Amino acid sequence: MDFDNKIMKLNKKNKIFILAGESSGDYIGSCIMKGIKKYNDNIKFFGVGGNLMGNEGLTSIYNIEELNIIGFLNTIINLKKLRNYINEIVKIIIREKPQVVITIDTKGFSLALAKSLKKAFKDSSFNCPLIHFVPPTIWAYGKSRIKKWKNLHDELICLYKIEEDIFKNYDTKCTYIGNPILEKFLKFEQSKNNQNNNANCLKKINCLLLPGSRSREIKYVFPEFVKLIKNSSNKIKNINWIIPTTKSQYANVLSKINEIKSYPIEVIILQDNYEVLKRANIAIACSGTITLELVLFKIPTIAVYKTDFISALIGRMLVNFKNVILPNFLLRKNVVPFLFQEKCNYIQMQKILINLINNIDIQSKLYHSYSKNILKNMNYLNRKSTNFSTNSGKMVMNLINNYER
Repeated sequence: MDFDNKIMKLNKKNKIFILAGESSGDYIGSCIMKGIKKYNDNIKFFGVGGNLMGNEGLTSIYNIEELNIIGFLNTIINLKKLRNYINEIVKIIIREKPQVVITIDTKGFSLALAKSLKKAFKDSSFNCPLIHFVPPTIWAYGKSRIKKWKNLHDELICLYKIEEDIFKNYDTKCTYIGNPILEKFLKFEQSKNNQNNNANCLKKINCLLLPGSRSREIKYVFPEFVKLIKNSSNKIKNINWIIPTTKSQYANVLSKINEIKSYPIEVIILQDNYEVLKRANIAIACSGTITLELVLFKIPTIAVYKTDFISALIGRMLVNFKNVILPNFLLRKNVVPFLFQEKCNYIQMQKILINLINNIDIQSKLYHSYSKNILKNMNYLNRKSTNFSTNSGKMVMNLINNYER
């Protein structure tokens, strides 16, 4: 493969394997790489990641989209494919002997990879530390999952302060060193002048529609966004629809808006137009990390999610819906309404959207307090030492230097 020609050029004593399987993990991975390079700028990275990690110097084995498989049914269908990826990656790691293996999110794949590596280490003369960022969300998907992760990695790193105590209660070490999402928000806040999100101060209401970063999410959620736009012109006046998406999904989203091109709609790449979060008044977003960003930007938000029937059925049995929306979990109350599966339809979206717009002044004030409370709970109001990139780089290098091989 082409990767072989690239990897042979890397210094065997200064290599790190790092893997992320989705866009949020790609951003986290890029922050980790920046932090590591602060302590050793001779490090070379190889693994799996997206454009952001590529910009930091990652040599990729596979395209990040190949691992971006979600849903219970979809995972089962692609089980053989994923197993082949794991086997190939394990062979490459054993051959290339990196100083450390870092995995980010992509929990099912990362778990299987770690288990396979542990077995491969026993069968070879090579071993190295394993680090995983973003552990399983046991607060949303069941505490039984923690047994599979216990004592598997040399370091387990969480992104939310509250997770330290949750994992500690199950005798599992999990360390909080900061949150790159909050830091991105804070950095942007400092570099831009605050804009007023109050709809009464604007001639137009800017409504964000975020259909997700994966093709499968867009497949199920986007048609309801199309119906919402088409059926809201008489009920919601003076509204601009803005659809932020990822670079990898931009063409996919554009291909789906033919029947709504006549409406006031704009499709953008969020990574290149992050300032849109400063001029947005309201948002409807596919459940995920983006809901936290929206609340931090004090944007009244509706969370939505839709998938295939089997995955939804299994999800109802396994998921704690009180905690599944990140801002709700962090604030310990239901601040962001969540429309799941059959409720994820344009009629329900429109109903809540109209209510939020009619009470935008009150909602704006509430979301200001929500944003402040999240920052406070995660040690970011009066922060001095909380810096995810720097802390992650320091932690990785300390583990490498102190690891007994």
